[in-house]
Amino acid sequence: MRYSLSTKISVVFVIVFALVCMLFATFGKIQINDAIDRMKISQSNSINYLLGLYQRGMPPNDTKQYFSNFNMYIVEDKNLASNVLTSGKILFNNASPLGELTSLQYQNNIYLHINNQNTTLLLGGTGTKNINDPLWIGFFITIILLSSLYFSVVKSLEPLKRLNNNIKKFATGNLETASLNVEGNDEIAQVAAEFDKAVVKIKELVRSRQLFLRTIMHELKTPIGKGRIVSEMLDDELQKKRLINIFERLEILINEFAKIEQLLSKSYTINFEEYHFSLIIEQARDMLMLDDWEKHINVEYKDDIILNVDFQMFTLAIKNLIDNALKYSSDKKVDIVCSKEQILISNLGNPLPMGIEHYKQAFVRNKDEKTTGMGLGLYIIDRICDMHKFYLDYYYSNGRHNFCVIFDRDAMLACELPTPKKGLFKK
Repeated sequence: MRYSLSTKISVVFVIVFALVCMLFATFGKIQINDAIDRMKISQSNSINYLLGLYQRGMPPNDTKQYFSNFNMYIVEDKNLASNVLTSGKILFNNASPLGELTSLQYQNNIYLHINNQNTTLLLGGTGTKNINDPLWIGFFITIILLSSLYFSVVKSLEPLKRLNNNIKKFATGNLETASLNVEGNDEIAQVAAEFDKAVVKIKELVRSRQLFLRTIMHELKTPIGKGRIVSEMLDDELQKKRLINIFERLEILINEFAKIEQLLSKSYTINFEEYHFSLIIEQARDMLMLDDWEKHINVEYKDDIILNVDFQMFTLAIKNLIDNALKYSSDKKVDIVCSKEQILISNLGNPLPMGIEHYKQAFVRNKDEKTTGMGLGLYIIDRICDMHKFYLDYYYSNGRHNFCVIFDRDAMLACELPTPKKGLFKK
């Protein structure tokens, strides 16, 4: 599974934060345990030394002062004393000349209970008091530094997110992508600056190309328009009709070139609407301007389906498929079958010398090919199908070339159509 860079960094910082917490908690526990061990030794030393004083007949005058020398104090809080005696963990319990001695552990502290006939005394140790304060200070400083570093890294990644969004917009043909204007001298700022420079250069190249092509097409329309006017003046109706058809064909080609230029530069805004396939075929027929259409083209409607397409672009794709089929057909006939799942366009012909993927590339043609063209036909058709989320498939069977525009790949696989499986979805 792929994760974003920010997610990976967040996971790393979470792990580091957890490790830091565990580390400081371990250090704190070790310090508490060491302090408790020292308090146990202090309790033993204070009792042993006190027994020695009583044996020599030199009892201490101030008991409180005596035990303070061993980092111990008399517990005067009755509630605390009651909790220690009832809930404390007994470490040892011994009888001595001073009375019954009981060592108790309660809430990370060690207490000594002395009980005899004359008095009951509960002593607490000061060994664990504020022992972890420096550790807590170090912990909070470390957490603050880690948090500052995390937010600093996340903030430095924000230009990358903007760069990613701008690259996506730029890839869809939005040449007016806003400049990032990232300040700084780090690697991300340098990448953003280079992206801004590349955007500016590509804009200039695209605009100069568009200006060049549009100027040529504009200049071509002028003689075409004049030719139309001159052809209207001819008296011979047959020649007049032929010339008008030629100029109309030239005008259609120029308009197609304009659409192709927009498609290749990704500056075309697709406009989806619903159309019957029969209407698309009629438009393709008008664009081909083919004499004896019925003689060369056989259209079979198993279903006159309604397609949600860009009418001009998808008609251009169907027209190019029919035109290619006619060019390479050995009998100059093309069969078109429309069903719910696909549009099948087939023709008789010799097998292709190379795989279909080779011919889907731009400006690709066979050597010594007699037909004319720029080698853009299949490339443009494939791009238009991609725009519509359709799938262009090809297979060769029984001496026939078969091109399929498939509307739904999953539905196609679910249905047992006569299409050979070996030809499906090589794309």
